[in-house]
Amino acid sequence: MLAARRATGALHGPLGVLHLVDGQVAAAESSRAPGLADLLTGCGRIAPEAWAELLHRHGPQGRLAQVLVERQLLTRGELELGHLGTLFDAAYFVLADPAGGTWRFESDARHWLGTVALVDPARLGREVERRRRLLDGIWPWPQLDTAPVRPVEHSRRPSHRPPGRRRRELLDHADGRRTPADLARLLGRSGFGVTADVRRLAAAGLLDAPRHAAPTAVPPATAPGRPGGGLHRRVPGATLRSTPAPGFSAPGTPDPAAAGAAAPTAPTRSDRPPTTAAAHPLTVPDPDIALLTRVRDLLEARL
Repeated sequence: MLAARRATGALHGPLGVLHLVDGQVAAAESSRAPGLADLLTGCGRIAPEAWAELLHRHGPQGRLAQVLVERQLLTRGELELGHLGTLFDAAYFVLADPAGGTWRFESDARHWLGTVALVDPARLGREVERRRRLLDGIWPWPQLDTAPVRPVEHSRRPSHRPPGRRRRELLDHADGRRTPADLARLLGRSGFGVTADVRRLAAAGLLDAPRHAAPTAVPPATAPGRPGGGLHRRVPGATLRSTPAPGFSAPGTPDPAAAGAAAPTAPTRSDRPPTTAAAHPLTVPDPDIALLTRVRDLLEARL
């Protein structure tokens, strides 16, 4: 609705805020995802004191992006890449659960960074859905996304080869108190990337899955391809089929389950975590992504 009205302002939700300019998404912020400031100061590109000064002087006018380029602190390409990465990252968490909480729109509010790049809301929605399906394809247990990451005891760890360097680093910093969002900020990584790695570690049997109450359970017989809440191993070379997540449909396709509903409902989940024997830690729903994952792991092994 806001896109159709070409609205400008800030759309505040339970898990963050989307900033709109003429109906397009200009920025996104969420407590579950590191922002551009976290990444730039975390990697040492800009000192925290210098960033605070720049934000104080130029943020209220929405000129911070322009100043970063003018002072050659970032190139225009670096700024756009970092901005779009954090925008898609935060937007996933802002829009991941459409069922709960209150939304409000603050008209004419401007983001402190200024306009760097605009994203079509429909494209953003498709990306949120793609990421949700990717996470469920890795390990369908969303309670992991917000709970403290707890590695299993060494005596209980499976005997297969340890995960790649990136996931080993996650295990090293997981102390049973830090959530995926905490680890993302600590390590200077995207919130979604850390969330995906946490689910991969759980699928590999290297994490203790939280077992607190979850939404209404789905009977195993009604969850196609997921007997008992788990996932089948994919046969190498087999053709993959895209299965819409519950409560969502492919772009342009009406969702019969949602017909007549006043608002979208969150996908229902089982209240028991799937068994690690039913899932493969490196299985992903797209063969191209699987290939890129193997290339990435190979490059990491050479560092």
